[in-house]
Amino acid sequence: MAGKGGRYRLLEQSKANLTKQQQEAKYNAEVLASDGYKMLQPTPPNRLSGVAKAEWKRIVPDLRNLPIRAVDRAMVEQYCVWYQQFDEINSALDDVDDMNDRITLINALDKISKNIRSAASEIGLTIDSRMRLNIPKDTKKQNNLKEIFG
Repeated sequence: MAGKGGRYRLLEQSKANLTKQQQEAKYNAEVLASDGYKMLQPTPPNRLSGVAKAEWKRIVPDLRNLPIRAVDRAMVEQYCVWYQQFDEINSALDDVDDMNDRITLINALDKISKNIRSAASEIGLTIDSRMRLNIPKDTKKQNNLKEIFG
């Protein structure tokens, strides 16, 4: 793609008239070169449906700005499925009059909420998790007081 002996140019800097297939190949090469993993697909997996599919479409464009990659897809799917379950049980609560049934649904909703929070934290959907994902790790060794003051 760089031509014969020339320097490699990023897709956005390339002045060549590339076909869509060449552009996609160049883009994929750039992504793999950046961190070694493929980007998370923008389209939801076929096994998702309804609310889970809509949630995938809502969150993935923003997740693509984070270091969430295709290898993390299972966690993103899990979050979306839990979100769909939350929505379904929350809607079912409106139609339940029996107090025991309501308590059962509320307990299920509580467990699902905990799973949603856990998955959301893993994939960067909370402020704290986004901060942890974006803060570079300090690789310098901490000096003790004796080394600082002698």
